[in-house]
Amino acid sequence: MWSFARSSARAHRASLAGAFVIVVLASALLTATGVLLDSGARTGFGAEQPDGTAMLLVTVASSFAGTTVLVVLLMVSTTISAALRQRRQEFALLRAVGATGGQVRQMVTGEVLLVLALAGPVGAVPGLFAARLLTPLLESGGIVPAGYQLTLSPWPVLGTLLLLVPTGLLAARLASKEAVRTSPTAAVQQSEAEPSALSTARRTTAACLGVAGVAVATVPFFSPGIMGTAAAASSALLLITGSALAGPLLVAGLAERAVRASGPGSSVSGHMAMLNARGFSRRLTAAIVPLALLLALGTVQSGVDRTVVEASGVQLEDGLTADLVVDATDTQSTQLRGVPGVDAVASTGTVTADVKIEPDDEDLPALDALSWEPTALRLLGDGVTGVVDPLVREGTLDDLASAGTVAVSQDATFGTSKGLGDTVEVRDADGVETELTIVAVYDRSLGFGDYMVGLGSGLADGAALDTALVRTDAGATGDVRETVEALGLGVRTTGEYVDEVRASGAEQQQFSAVLLLALLTFIAMAAANTLAMLSSQRGGELALLRRTGATGRQLTTMVAVEAAFVAVLAWGIGTLSVVPALVGAGYGLLGTVLPPMNWPMYGGLTAAVVLIAVLAIVPVAARRGAGMARA
Repeated sequence: MWSFARSSARAHRASLAGAFVIVVLASALLTATGVLLDSGARTGFGAEQPDGTAMLLVTVASSFAGTTVLVVLLMVSTTISAALRQRRQEFALLRAVGATGGQVRQMVTGEVLLVLALAGPVGAVPGLFAARLLTPLLESGGIVPAGYQLTLSPWPVLGTLLLLVPTGLLAARLASKEAVRTSPTAAVQQSEAEPSALSTARRTTAACLGVAGVAVATVPFFSPGIMGTAAAASSALLLITGSALAGPLLVAGLAERAVRASGPGSSVSGHMAMLNARGFSRRLTAAIVPLALLLALGTVQSGVDRTVVEASGVQLEDGLTADLVVDATDTQSTQLRGVPGVDAVASTGTVTADVKIEPDDEDLPALDALSWEPTALRLLGDGVTGVVDPLVREGTLDDLASAGTVAVSQDATFGTSKGLGDTVEVRDADGVETELTIVAVYDRSLGFGDYMVGLGSGLADGAALDTALVRTDAGATGDVRETVEALGLGVRTTGEYVDEVRASGAEQQQFSAVLLLALLTFIAMAAANTLAMLSSQRGGELALLRRTGATGRQLTTMVAVEAAFVAVLAWGIGTLSVVPALVGAGYGLLGTVLPPMNWPMYGGLTAAVVLIAVLAIVPVAARRGAGMARA
């Protein structure tokens, strides 16, 4: 059977070439992600004095890996299924001439294993080294220290193969299922048209995913903040997956409506296009879902990222009652209090430390290093009560003057069951661990960070108060600014300072933006490959229409209408899938129900969906049809 599979793979190398390319790209993407996870884990396990870098790198890589694995496996399974679905007639003929279902399944399994065995390592090797190109972005984003080196090992390659091989084999089994289960005669009949009916289990699963997607998007209405927003963002993937399962019914239903709505005077080409869409709804679903995913993932991720940056600025602006922000030491801040027109001055700074976010695991002590996360504690000096307002919900910031105390955000306590009176373990730059008692819980974590400490916390030794928040008397802001500038100190208004924070936040998102771009590029290539592969298999169908009287212009128009149908459905499904997520994100972070769309990104992705649909369908199908007609 292996020799039969090799012969079949050689005979169908053109259709399997597209699947080979996508598996190569998927392997490279998964391996690079695995390198990030492996490097973070090794930093935590192997260092004599591990720091929170291990946990931060693992956290960042894990957040990307979760989406990447789901998307990559979906694209790989869709590509392999599309490549094999076009050979349904061949499988049916094999059954008709005596091949058993088991033999057909073994042949398909052998072909897919050959593709995975070759493409997996081919993509994994460059993926190992490509991961190191991300090191500068990791350093600039503060995720790893300067000079950090990612670890290269065979484990990411092994993990990639363990993900890709079962996914490919499952896709192959599902694609050949109909030809194996049905009788030879029925298989030949079904190879000429695709049934749009779905099993009860598939319809039920699609409905459950749709309900779950909408439900998850409402989490920020009950639990606002960054954690609720993260939950809402996942609703887009749930809705896209549900749409993929219900796709054949959706495509066939809309095409049927279009057929019934077309009157006697309607375009013949348009009528034929909708009839084709109705008869091959599964084929079109395989083309529509990747395009919808491209639009949805890029739109929701860019929208949430922009919302986080905007929310950090809004929280900071609402939480500062100062008029000016000055670069000043503690001594200089004392000097500012004597400037005419100054009403109040508060000194702040930051303290670099690691915070323990999870308890030690007694069964797996090697994982203890991953319980620490690096963070910047906001250090509050004297006079902050009337100038800084992080929207305290419990306790008071005045208690930070006591030794061994800390204020934490609600996001930091989410899922930990900690509150007032509980303790937080903090480790300073020298590795000294300290337990701090929570004396206040506040809301505005994006603007002020997750942790605040006072001068008496025990962590302020050696830390610098480098910023002064100055509140001026009414109408005296301009004069005070001139005086401060004359002292040679850097000064800007609160609005200018907030703009700087927004710009800094956008720069820190460059790493996630690069990862998102890589993922979107992969999805776009997979979508274009699937569409081109499906279109290239339509030569016989188009040639038959040409020989039965259809003109070349009619066929080109028909294919163009199908491309427009694919683009519109992909755009509609993708847009509707992201609206609940962005509504939840907008409410959770900004308190508005208007979806915070990144319009330039949305417009660019919409254009990409249309271009991919048109360029991957019309030229390929027209060329194949013309070639078959001449033959």
